[in-house]
Amino acid sequence: MKFSLFRKKSANPPVATGYRGFTSEGVVVVRERQPVADAGADTVQPLDAPDLPGLLEQLEDEGFAQPVESGVLIPWDQIYALQANPAFASSLPLLQLPPLTQASPVLKSHHSLTDPDFAITVGGWHDGSGRTLAVQSIRGAVIRTATGDGLLSKTAWETLQHIGAFQRRSGADRTDLFHRRQWGIIRQTALAANARLDDFLYRTIVLTPEKLTIGLRQARIGDERVVEVQPGFQDAPQNWLEVFDAYREVPNRYDIPTRDGIVQVLITPEVKTVLGQIKRFDRRRIAGSRAEAFVANPFAALGEDASKVIDPEQFERERERAGLLFDRFTAHIQHDALGYPERVGLWIETAARAGAAGSEIRWFADDQELEVFIGTVERCLNRQLQLCAWSGFELELLGDTPGEIDRLRTALVERQTPRILVSYAQVYDLSRYSARVEDIGVEKPYYSPYIAKRKDEEGWFPDNLLPLISFLPEGASEPVVIPLTPPIREQFEAKYREAKAAGQTEFQIKGFPQPIPIREAETILQTFTEVMDDTRQGTFDPTRTQRTGREDKRLLIKANIQGIDYEEARRDILNAYPKVPEYPGALRAEVGLLDHQCDGVARLQHLFRKSPEHCRGVILADDMGLGKTLQLLALIAWAFERQPDLEPVLVVAPVSLLENWEEETQKFFRPGSLPLLTLYGDSIKALRVPRASIDVQLAQEGLVKFLRPGWRNGARLVLTTYETLRDFEFSFAEERWSIMVCDEAQKIKNPNTMITRSAKKQNVRFKIACTGTPVENTLADLWCLFDFIQPGLLGALNDFGRRYRRPIEARTDQDRERVEELRTRIDPQVIRRTKAQVAKDLPQKIEQDCRISLSPYQRTLYAHSIDLFRKRNVPGALTPFKNPLELLHYLRLICTDPRRHGLKASQIEPLAEYRNKAPKLHWLLDTLATIQQRAEKVIIFCEFREIQRLLKCYIEQVFGFSPDIINGDTSASAKAADSRQKRIKAFQAKAGFGAIILSPVAVGFGVNIQGANHVIHYTRPWNPAKEDQATDRAYRIGATKDVYVYYPVIHADDFTTFEMKLHELLERKRELADDMLNGTGDITPAEFDLADVVPNRDEMLFADAVTFDDVLQMRPDYFEGLVAALWQQRGFREVQRTPGSGDDGVDVVAIHRPQGELIQCKTSSSENARLGWEAIKDVVAGAAAYEKRHPDVRFKKVCITNQFFNDTAQRHAENNHVELYDQPRLVQLLADHPVRLTEIERFLYTEWNPRGA
Repeated sequence: MKFSLFRKKSANPPVATGYRGFTSEGVVVVRERQPVADAGADTVQPLDAPDLPGLLEQLEDEGFAQPVESGVLIPWDQIYALQANPAFASSLPLLQLPPLTQASPVLKSHHSLTDPDFAITVGGWHDGSGRTLAVQSIRGAVIRTATGDGLLSKTAWETLQHIGAFQRRSGADRTDLFHRRQWGIIRQTALAANARLDDFLYRTIVLTPEKLTIGLRQARIGDERVVEVQPGFQDAPQNWLEVFDAYREVPNRYDIPTRDGIVQVLITPEVKTVLGQIKRFDRRRIAGSRAEAFVANPFAALGEDASKVIDPEQFERERERAGLLFDRFTAHIQHDALGYPERVGLWIETAARAGAAGSEIRWFADDQELEVFIGTVERCLNRQLQLCAWSGFELELLGDTPGEIDRLRTALVERQTPRILVSYAQVYDLSRYSARVEDIGVEKPYYSPYIAKRKDEEGWFPDNLLPLISFLPEGASEPVVIPLTPPIREQFEAKYREAKAAGQTEFQIKGFPQPIPIREAETILQTFTEVMDDTRQGTFDPTRTQRTGREDKRLLIKANIQGIDYEEARRDILNAYPKVPEYPGALRAEVGLLDHQCDGVARLQHLFRKSPEHCRGVILADDMGLGKTLQLLALIAWAFERQPDLEPVLVVAPVSLLENWEEETQKFFRPGSLPLLTLYGDSIKALRVPRASIDVQLAQEGLVKFLRPGWRNGARLVLTTYETLRDFEFSFAEERWSIMVCDEAQKIKNPNTMITRSAKKQNVRFKIACTGTPVENTLADLWCLFDFIQPGLLGALNDFGRRYRRPIEARTDQDRERVEELRTRIDPQVIRRTKAQVAKDLPQKIEQDCRISLSPYQRTLYAHSIDLFRKRNVPGALTPFKNPLELLHYLRLICTDPRRHGLKASQIEPLAEYRNKAPKLHWLLDTLATIQQRAEKVIIFCEFREIQRLLKCYIEQVFGFSPDIINGDTSASAKAADSRQKRIKAFQAKAGFGAIILSPVAVGFGVNIQGANHVIHYTRPWNPAKEDQATDRAYRIGATKDVYVYYPVIHADDFTTFEMKLHELLERKRELADDMLNGTGDITPAEFDLADVVPNRDEMLFADAVTFDDVLQMRPDYFEGLVAALWQQRGFREVQRTPGSGDDGVDVVAIHRPQGELIQCKTSSSENARLGWEAIKDVVAGAAAYEKRHPDVRFKKVCITNQFFNDTAQRHAENNHVELYDQPRLVQLLADHPVRLTEIERFLYTEWNPRGA
């Protein structure tokens, strides 16, 4: 419901905008003072915050609040969720909640656990110091004592909730097992709340795990892999596995003896099911196919409850830790110029949890090794194994593995066949010749014989024949004919005999413009002789061409005589597609495709026709709002009509996009033309095979997730989610799919996730990866997508990484040539059109950069904040800015919402005063007035919720209506999402002027607002692609008016403001992103130099170099940042500080290709400390990992300290070729390369802290 409350109209006197009360369920806010059910009268207090209505609408919109009579209810669990949410934590003061208290309950027990009347009660309260509290009342999460009201901690409130639920249990639940299970739940929150337990409760330790962790340990027995599965859970006793193994079956309760007494572990039904499957493994060990199936996908192997009990991230981390990573292979065949498979090998990709770790090409030594490999894989396939161990690799067997084996077998057969050095196919392959060669055949001679009659009315007899020789002079369009009179023929024959006797190839006769080739002269003379003989015998047939002798075939070229029919450019077979598609008959008659959609469908149809021989898939990378789904549906419908018995189509996407696929199928195609099955969530239940119907042996192996035979039931288009594909991979992989679409293909960019592997296991003819951003951060993103649609096209990942750079990174001519080489290679299988390229199909987009002058008040705030930042290292100084990020965040807010640090936007100032302080708001209100005069609608994008409410309040004051605020977090309920759609539709349907405030988060799928043709980016995101996606909510197919896009930017004449710098960075990234290969990443703090965004550049603040005394006192992370800054100043172009964990013994990586340095940093505050050789061990051990990641870089190993290395360290460094930097060398480095503190901090604070959004 919309919360229309009374509003503050002036600063004095204050008018209540609502009344707040506390109930057992939560916080209730109502419009007017009135009794609130279950709320004490003394808890109902007036609230006078002008932006309270906006906050309540936001909370209801995002599912934190629910409507009640005359107001809203915010449940207590949502109050705690809001406290933990950075976007709302600072807004909660509007509700005037009591302060958080450390009050903790004292729990007492009554009777024994086996007694039906067993009870747990709160026998008192104590504070954080252990003192007893005199509690007057408790209402919900609010506790009242003599000192006033306080808000209980989340765990204390949860403890009360659990106790209350336990007290209300039914008679059927008054059992020993239920009592123990509930005490385990209560105990967990009670301990977290620092509750005191009576002696019985303290000694009664009950654990009720609802989640399991899975540990893995692998070994090999011969050629067979054996995996030990180690289930665990939070707070599990050390001897848990020993006790687990001691039972033949999984009981409902384990009693585990420990030093602290008996620990009871109560097993939930879901956990019991999973433990039961593990118990089926002999001593928790599995081997062969069972091990492979489990490690590849435990969710398919452990039963339907596994997804509720096991965390996929935890399992994948454990699998990587245990070294259970899989390799993928693709046949890699190197042909010679004649097509002979000269070398045969495997392109093997090794995966890691964070993505592709590397790849290599493994060549077969000989045909025998190749034949053995083929046989090994085929045996594994016949045994339905998922992995194949070969030559130290663990090769995963995927859906396309049989096809790769077929390629290898074909190559083997070809290698065993006698080698043909010149083949018919080779000679007749015109692509091997110049593009000017048009055919192979008998070349048309320059001189040709021709027979005519002397008198047309007489017949064909010798005296009436006139021999002629014809030719086409250069530049002429009509041939010239020369009669071969007896004198000329005599001369012709004489010259021919002389030239032939002399061994010449041609001869010259006066009157003929070109020399006459001997071969053509022979043909001419022989033709005339044969004609004369035939006419004498009466057998002459003028319709028959008289040519004898051998006619040599030659390469025939395009002569460029009748017209210019020769072009140097030659298109690849995949690029030569028809420009007009074949329209599917199922497309509704009223639906028309735009030009770019026609072109896209034509290309998709062409590539599909060429599959699977010439291509296996395509990346569809059109901008958002250009109708990608319609193009794909048109392809699918056409393919079905073209081949009625074609295999079905699979579409995998997030849930919200699947709903869009359904809607567009119904909207654009005739009913029944695309038989559709939507398979996710509740729809799976009816199609799932009951456990009782699964083969006992399969069930014993934990393979219980299958779909019923014939589950498609005639559906030709199946829509499902990535998670469903993962969980039911056996059933999906059994199908043969004609087309598979992965929408939002970012989900499959990590080759080691179970989701990605499940996608690659499908048996598909033609794969489509649909994403608007094929390259987000690095070119490896593009490589991963092609690894899905066309494995092997871009070669091994390591080779790819060495060879190619993003255009922005290409520094040499060779780099730039290779960028173009990459474009050429991928171009046939990438379809990408931007809105700029198809602008004729859209209304005009008019962008306006609006420069707004900094106000005097903003300038004052700037100066004051910089002064506070300067004091951040002064002992005893009070400053809110401890690092550059905090200052940058505040400078950003000053530009949009100028107020002293610590004051919130919820403190609404009188409009006139605020307009003077905040020129951007003044500009906004004036711009809205202009839009109002045009009776048009506007979207205002702002990511800060407090500022959203501020805008809502001021817009209502000026224009007399309250604009909706829509944030659209993914955490919102389906009901809230439906409410948002209704409000957006109402906004668009209402005639005339209107405004709506959106967060960039709300520009997710399904939020389209073509009814607005003005877009204001009141605050700017860090990524231009996200900003453009926000604009695309209005600027998309379906928009009918020109769209005006405004970028209000606060600027100053004498320095670059934060917003001006952000604007410049966004524009630069947007310009670079026009080239798909550059991608669009977020703007990072490293791209902001504080000196660039402050008045007068404040040289005293930013130019002071770090002294060696500072270095001696540095924390280890600052010392690492110092080393990174030093090596950057020394000229290394790529310098990064490694993560705090998993750094493989290296703290800083510095690269200036082809050279690099791996640096281990050691710091000590002990004067003249002599460090041992631990640092040398670390960097030597870690070097291999970085050499594998950067195979094109020759690394030198370095150790550096702010103290000294002892003799042992120096000896080991020399033996292991490690260069040492100790205190004297470090002092010299600082002298040669002065470093500022802010330069160090740029390596420490590399990500924006989440604030406001």
